[in-house]
Amino acid sequence: MLDFFKPNSKVAYTDLGIFVLRVFVPLLLITHGYDKLLSFLDGADKFPDPLHIGVRFSHALAVIGEVVAPILVILGLWTRLASVVEIIHFLVVVFMMHANEPLGEKEHGLLFLIPYVTILLTGAGKYSLDASLYKKKRY
Repeated sequence: MLDFFKPNSKVAYTDLGIFVLRVFVPLLLITHGYDKLLSFLDGADKFPDPLHIGVRFSHALAVIGEVVAPILVILGLWTRLASVVEIIHFLVVVFMMHANEPLGEKEHGLLFLIPYVTILLTGAGKYSLDASLYKKKRY
């Protein structure tokens, strides 16, 4: 019988919950980033530049934020670092891209921001490459 079915296995339930959050939220985000990745690879020159760092560089950062970092989070590899990338990405989306828009337009970005803050605080959990590679014990 699996450990997480035992009545007093809070850690196992927590790790399973972190795993579900860590896999399914980034999977949803990658569906948004996939089109950005394709347009970036095609050399698209039309993309928002909210940080005024150049259209191509902004586009690359969006691809990192919506494809590369989510893959790292799904794998549980360098999870906290990837979560910081996601947090910065969604702070830009919410407070720069949609700054003058109503809450309803910011809601999507906020709903992605909150799980990444949670992942940053909890770490990758037991079911991750971070746990396997770095053999950290959680207390």
